[in-house]
Amino acid sequence: MVITCSLAVLVLVVAAWTPLRRNRIGLAVGSSLVAVGFLSVLVLQSRWTIAPLGIASALAAVTVALRVKRRPTSRPRAIAEAVMAGLTSTMAAAAAIVAGGAAWALPTLELPRPSGSFAVGTSIMQWETGAPEVLTADPADTRVLVAQLWYPTESTGPSQAYFDSSTVPNAIAAQAGLPGFLLDGVVQGSTNAVAGAARADGVFPLVLFSPGLGGVRTQNSVWAEDLASHGYIVAAVDHPYDSAAVVLKDGTVISSTLKTTGNDETDQRIADNLASIRADDLIATLDRLETDLVVDGVATAGHSIGGAAAILAASRDDRVDAVINLDGLPRGGQPTVPVLAIVAGEGTGSAESDARYDAALTKTLAACGTRLVVQGAQHLSFTDAALFLPPLPSLIGSNGRTAGLDVATRETRAFLDTALHGGRERCPG
Repeated sequence: MVITCSLAVLVLVVAAWTPLRRNRIGLAVGSSLVAVGFLSVLVLQSRWTIAPLGIASALAAVTVALRVKRRPTSRPRAIAEAVMAGLTSTMAAAAAIVAGGAAWALPTLELPRPSGSFAVGTSIMQWETGAPEVLTADPADTRVLVAQLWYPTESTGPSQAYFDSSTVPNAIAAQAGLPGFLLDGVVQGSTNAVAGAARADGVFPLVLFSPGLGGVRTQNSVWAEDLASHGYIVAAVDHPYDSAAVVLKDGTVISSTLKTTGNDETDQRIADNLASIRADDLIATLDRLETDLVVDGVATAGHSIGGAAAILAASRDDRVDAVINLDGLPRGGQPTVPVLAIVAGEGTGSAESDARYDAALTKTLAACGTRLVVQGAQHLSFTDAALFLPPLPSLIGSNGRTAGLDVATRETRAFLDTALHGGRERCPG
């Protein structure tokens, strides 16, 4: 709607400088429509894009008023009013372009409908693993995990908000060096999952998910909802002191302590350690869920460094039957179960990094792995970020906002249907 109103402002401004300006009734109607459109946006969308749209609408009205009034009797006054109208129309057009461009580049988040036959429920759980917290200085600290579950349900009801507050998206924006208000469209995003709904009857496979570096449990909600709609339980984990922000039940916020040193060897060593910690988090989540659930097979999955964690977790725990790696550099471990690696065809942007990625992935997939390269895809193409970041090829790929997610959900589901329901054979060697 912001884009439509912005276009209406531009049309009105252009009309005020054409012979149409003599049609006072027409311009009055146009001004009224712009005003009604702005008020509608004001009521329906409390986003920062309203500010430039409001400025554009007001300046367009001033332009119309200056252009349709009777010609002044003095030439100096006519010139002054023409200059003023030129300034107001230019500023109106600029503000309209800012508002419309921002609404296009940073839209309010809308998740596509899941493709399966089940409705989707969701719930959030928090527990202490009993393991020491190695990412703080206090030796008495223990690891606390928060996980979100998506699962099949027969229930209906209001959908869960994508984020409960602006805390997490503000932290995500801060990691990128951006002001938090730019992601207000994500804060207003809703999902297709019913909060607190009862699980459907039956025994379902379990998929444990780890997000990317600094990522949060909701970052692949589209993927998780789609799997749940097809009869899977997905549990995505927030990793304290790694995820941008982890909000505990009592309101405590655990912020990320991630920092790069600028030294590649040191940063790689830090990433190796984080992947190992994340793998233990996935195993701890499986331990916790097995006290409440009977599941029909287990898979670990992750995006970026989360994919590395999924590989490590499968290498450490025989309960895991399959692994999904969404564009992640493997950091050790050799699973003896089927592995699906979905790779962004646009690469990392570095020939050295691409070579390292290819070598590590080739080794990991040697036993019984499958590599699927998605041409035109970028690293973020397989996450929800593709739905709310500017649709630039360098950010989300050249295939559009949903292409990467479509491939990830479709290929993941096909892989899991075979790996978890086809005998769960271990790899040779």
